[in-house]
Amino acid sequence: MFARIMLWVIFAAFAAMTVAFLSGHGASLIAGYNTATEAERETVDEKKLLRVMGGGMLVATLVIFVLALLGERVPTAFVYVAIAIIGVDCAAMVYLANTRCKK
Repeated sequence: MFARIMLWVIFAAFAAMTVAFLSGHGASLIAGYNTATEAERETVDEKKLLRVMGGGMLVATLVIFVLALLGERVPTAFVYVAIAIIGVDCAAMVYLANTRCKK
């Protein structure tokens, strides 16, 4: 029961971050960009960066949502697939943020 509640809490947090990123807000939530100097921030297209992070968070949010819906009935194989999807999604977000989001 505790695990199921935690999945719903994680889903809610991810959903809030997804909405913030896709609406063009929440740049301060992105690690690295938050701590960058003004000169480093000028080399990054913030709008593209937020779109990339929002899209990536949307994928992760949907995976967590499916896991939360299934609850204890989730097959072990699906958990491994979910972990793989989120891992590839994170790698894609890092790649896109470091290549496509530069000015």
